[in-house]
Amino acid sequence: MNVAFYFDPSCPFSWITSRWLLQVSNKRNLQINWQPFSLALKNDELSGNKKTKNHSKEHVQSHRMLRIMMAAHSKHGIPLIDSYSASGMIRHILGEPLTDEAIATVLENMQLPQGLISYADDESLDAALQSYIADATRIVGDNIGVPTIVFTLKNGSQQGYFGPVLTELPSLKESLRLWDSISQLATAPMFFELKRDRGNTHPDTASTARC
Repeated sequence: MNVAFYFDPSCPFSWITSRWLLQVSNKRNLQINWQPFSLALKNDELSGNKKTKNHSKEHVQSHRMLRIMMAAHSKHGIPLIDSYSASGMIRHILGEPLTDEAIATVLENMQLPQGLISYADDESLDAALQSYIADATRIVGDNIGVPTIVFTLKNGSQQGYFGPVLTELPSLKESLRLWDSISQLATAPMFFELKRDRGNTHPDTASTARC
């Protein structure tokens, strides 16, 4: 099965879901197209004209990381999943914000030129990032964030959903059972939504260290 997974490097729930997909991909012949989804762009947090939101600073830092990911992909052929995983180790495993210092560490760990950090402020990359958001919202609807998964069905059509939102990384056995259930449900043409409130539950990103 082919899916597109939309992620923002700042989102802990997106990170956990991405690790879950990686766990099941080899066991279920799952082909994943990793797509950036800038929450800073989606929420119009780059202009500085709006009242600061709870996560605006994190989203803007993440957006700068996404620009670098795009540049690393186009100029050095680095797959987006590789740079996403490298940044996620800093942000979600070590718990460090995606500052310039953290970005420099990501580039060093990936053996990429430090000069790529200049692309963090390159606004010419934003049109491409906006196009990914447009692709996702065209299929799933405008009222979404990340994680978002778009499924390509056997007839070539696409169905997508916000989620699944996981609070921790399941075991491999649980991950496979969850994937089998969700993939069956998500590809049913009459199915649209299943939701419950998270309450005060916090994401356990440390659980992904075992992935």
